[in-house]
Amino acid sequence: MHLSNMSIKIRQMCEDQIDEDEESLLDFLSDGEGNSLAEEDEMDRSFPDTIFVCNVPKVGPEKKAKLETVLGKLIDKHGSNEKHMPLNSETNMTDGFVIVQFENKEDAHKAAEQMDGMKLDKTHTLKVVKMDDFDAITYRSGDFRPRNTVAQTSRTDHRSWLKDQQTREQFMLRYNQETEIYWHDTLAGEPQLYYGGEREKQNGKIWCDWKVQFSPQGSYIATFHKQGIALWAGDKFQKWKVRFPHENVKFIDFSPNEDFLLTWNGSHHSEADENAVKIFRVLTGECMWKARTPPFSPASDKGDFPHFLWSKDGRYFAECNDTTIYVRDTQTFELLKDEEGRKRSLKYENLSTFQWSPKDNIIAVWTLEKNNNPARLVLVEVPSRKELAARSRTQVECKMHWQSEGDYLCLLVTKLSKTGKKGATNLEIFRIREKSYPVDIVEVTNTVKAFHWETGGNRFSVITTDDMGHKPKLSFYVLGPEKTEMACSIDLPSNSFTDVFWAPGGQYFVCAAMGSSSSGDLLFGGLMPDNKVEILHKEEHFMLTNVEWDPSSRYVITAVTQPMRDEACGFKYQMEAGYAIWTFQGRKLVGTIQKEKLFAISWRPHPPSLLDAKKQAYIKKNIKQFSKTYDALDEKAKEAARSAFNADRDGKRRAFYEVLERIAEAKEYKWEENGWGEALDDISANQTWESHETVIEEELDSTEELIQ
Repeated sequence: MHLSNMSIKIRQMCEDQIDEDEESLLDFLSDGEGNSLAEEDEMDRSFPDTIFVCNVPKVGPEKKAKLETVLGKLIDKHGSNEKHMPLNSETNMTDGFVIVQFENKEDAHKAAEQMDGMKLDKTHTLKVVKMDDFDAITYRSGDFRPRNTVAQTSRTDHRSWLKDQQTREQFMLRYNQETEIYWHDTLAGEPQLYYGGEREKQNGKIWCDWKVQFSPQGSYIATFHKQGIALWAGDKFQKWKVRFPHENVKFIDFSPNEDFLLTWNGSHHSEADENAVKIFRVLTGECMWKARTPPFSPASDKGDFPHFLWSKDGRYFAECNDTTIYVRDTQTFELLKDEEGRKRSLKYENLSTFQWSPKDNIIAVWTLEKNNNPARLVLVEVPSRKELAARSRTQVECKMHWQSEGDYLCLLVTKLSKTGKKGATNLEIFRIREKSYPVDIVEVTNTVKAFHWETGGNRFSVITTDDMGHKPKLSFYVLGPEKTEMACSIDLPSNSFTDVFWAPGGQYFVCAAMGSSSSGDLLFGGLMPDNKVEILHKEEHFMLTNVEWDPSSRYVITAVTQPMRDEACGFKYQMEAGYAIWTFQGRKLVGTIQKEKLFAISWRPHPPSLLDAKKQAYIKKNIKQFSKTYDALDEKAKEAARSAFNADRDGKRRAFYEVLERIAEAKEYKWEENGWGEALDDISANQTWESHETVIEEELDSTEELIQ
C-alpha cells in the first residue's frame, strides 16, 4: 500500500510536469499555415536511462543532505548520474523516492537490477523500477493479480496419520539420547517404530537436544534446542519451515487451536528479562508479543509454569498478580477494552487464582478472605467483563475443578477453624448452563484426598479417608435434574491410592497409587450407565509415575519416568524406568518394557471430532452395528497375520530340512570315501556285548484307612 501511494504521487508529478512543458511549447508556435501542433512528430516519451528508487526513508530538510550522501554511495558506483529527491511542500519532508538519470541506459539497467531489493536498514528495503516500466506498473487493470513469490506453508498432511487403515494410535518415547514415535500395533503384539530420527542420524545431526512435546491436537511435535524450538509435522515428521528462536527455552505452551506458541526461558521475575516470555505465530514464526516473567502464577503458589493461561478458543490469554488479572486478545495483543475504548484489567483484592472454562470464554476467580472481606468466587464473561455470578464464603480454603465440557464447576470447600484446623468438606457444584447458576451442596464427612470429573459426563469420583488417613473409599456421585446424589461407593484395598484417571470417552477409569513410595497399585474399573461400579482387574506397576489414556479410550499407558538433567530426584526412578500398555479392561498388551533414562512418554493427541454431539451419541448407542465392519477387518488382518506367520514358519522348516539333507549327503559321501563305514563295521565285530536286566522297586506313597 505504501509503494502504491508513492507510485501515484510520482506519476502525478511527472504528468503535471509534461503538461506544463507542452503548454509552454505553444507560446513559441506561430498561427501560420502548416505549423499546427497536430502536424508535428509524436514526442518521444521513453526514458531508458532513468530509474525510480522507492521506499527511501522520509526525512526533513535537516537530514536530506545526509540521506543524499548515503544514497549517493549506493547509486554512484553504477555510473555518472543526476538525482532528484524533492521536498513535499505540504509536509516539508521528502516523499520516500529518488529519480536518478544516468548517462546511458546500460548503467540504468545495471543499477535497477542490482539495487532492487537491497536492504537499506532494518525497516527500509529499496524497490527500484525503470521509468519506462513505470506506467505499466501503475496503470494496471482492476483484475490484475500479482504473482505469488512467497513460499506458503501447508498443513494438508499434518493429520494423515489419522487415516491409518488399522486405526492404530501413536505414542512418543523420550529416553537416553533417543526420541522415537511408535505405532501401537495390537496385531503385531509389540510397538512398531514409525520414526526415530533416522533422517537426522544419516546427516550426523541430533533430532532433539532436550525435551520433546506434542501440540494439543497432535499436528506437531516440538523439540527443544539451545537456540529455541523446532516443530516437526507431516509424513515421518518433516521439519517445519519456520523457527522459533528463544535461547535456553525451558517450557512451552501451545494455544488450544495451535495458532500460537508461548515459550519461557525460566528466568525469575526479579531478573527483569524483557525476553523471558515470547508468543510466536505458528504458521509464520513471527514473534507477536514478549514480556518479562510475571511475579505470580495462577497454577501454583511457587510461581511455576504456566504463568499465562489460554482461553479454549485461543482468542485470549491471561496472567495475574495478587490484585489484578490482565486479559489480552490474540489479534492486537493488547488488554481488553471497555465500552469507551479504554484498556482495562480485572481488579480483585486478595486474588488467589483463576481458571478459564474448558469450553467458554468465562473466567472463574477465587479471592482470599482478609480482614472483614470474605473469600469470593466470581464468574466473569470475556471480553465483556460482565460478572455472571458471585458467591462469598468465610473461614474456608478452596479448590476449583471444571468439568471437561464447562457444564459444571465444583468448588471444593474445606472449613477452617480460627486456629487453622481443617474441618468438614463441602462440594459446591455450580450448574453453569442453567439460569441463575444454581448450586448443589454435597457434604463429605471424611477427608477428601482426590476429586475427578468423569470426562464429558455428569458424574464425578472422590477418594476419601478418615481423619487418621485410614479406611480409604472411592465414591461416585451423579448430578440429577434437581440434586446431586451418591451413586455408589467401594472400599479401596489400601490407602496408597491417590488419583482417578477417567477415559476420554467417560465410563471407564483407572484408580492408581502414584509416587516413588507407593506400591503402584492399579484398579481398572467402569461406572456403568446404571451408576453401578464394576472392578474389572487389579494390577500393579511399582513406583508408578505416569498414567495416560489414549484419545480413543481403548488403551492405557502406565510408566515410570525420571526427571531430565538439571532436575532433582532423577536417581530414585532409574532402576524402574519403563512402561506397559493395557486395554481399558486391564489386560496387559505390552509387558513392562524397561527403558534406561525414560524421561517422557505420551500418546499422540487427536483433534476435536468433526461429528456433532448427536451423531457421536448415536454411534455410541449403536456401537455393535458399527463395530461389525471393523471386526471383519480385524479378523481379516488376523488371518493375514496367521498366514504370514505360517508361511514364514514353513519356509524356515523347509530351509532347516534342506540343511539336514545336505549334511546327510555330505556324511554319506565321506562315509564311503574315507572308509568310515568299514571301520565302524570292524569295531562293531570286535566288540562283545553282554545284556543284564535289573528290576528296582520303590514305594512312592502309602495310605492307611481304618475300615469299620
